[in-house]
Formats: sequence, structure tokens, C-alpha cells
Amino acid sequence: MYGLLVLNFVVPFVMVLVGVLLKRYPAADWDSQNGYNTPASRKSQEHWEFAQKAAPGVFVRVGVAAAVAEAFLSLGLFVFRVPAVAVLAVGNVIGFFFLFVGFFRTETLIDDRFKG
Repeated sequence: MYGLLVLNFVVPFVMVLVGVLLKRYPAADWDSQNGYNTPASRKSQEHWEFAQKAAPGVFVRVGVAAAVAEAFLSLGLFVFRVPAVAVLAVGNVIGFFFLFVGFFRTETLIDDRFKG
């Protein structure tokens, strides 16, 4: 049953993977619907280019932080013999929190860069 704890690492893994893919294959324009594509990133070509440079680093860093947090959480709850279902539920909440942080941080960087 505790083998299911690997599922807690899906969100961090996907965040790092997306960050690496965005870095390696940046989107050239927003018409392709690829890349970091949010309303803030589509305000202008400058916004778009900055978002494509900023998002990969943010998602890799936040994904690694999420993986570390998930590892400590899983280990700690395993030591205290918390049921696997509860660990999965808490892990999902933490994973999606870090996903939100990744988007929020990128949007904040875009807003700070073009404020004024």
C-alpha cells in the first residue's frame, strides 16, 4: 500500500519535465498555443518572450522544492505510520499548492518586469 506514495511525486516530476521542455524547446509565438501561455504572457510580444525565458527556471526550481517537500512528508508520515490514503491526500494538496506557486511566481515576475 505504501508503494502508492510514488504518486505523490507525479506533480513535482511533471513540473520539472515541463520546465526542462520549455527551456529546451521554447515557443516562438503565441499562435502555436505552446509554451507558457497565459493572459499575462500574451499581452505583447515582449511579455511573451520574457515569460518563455522566466517560466522554465521557475517551474524547475519549484518542482524540485515540491519533490523535496513530498519526500520529507512521505518519510515523516511513514515513520509515524499514518495510513497511506492520508499521505496521498496530503501529498496531493502539497503538490497542487506547489503547482499554484509556480504559476503565481511566474505571473508575478511578468507583472514586476512590465509594471509601470
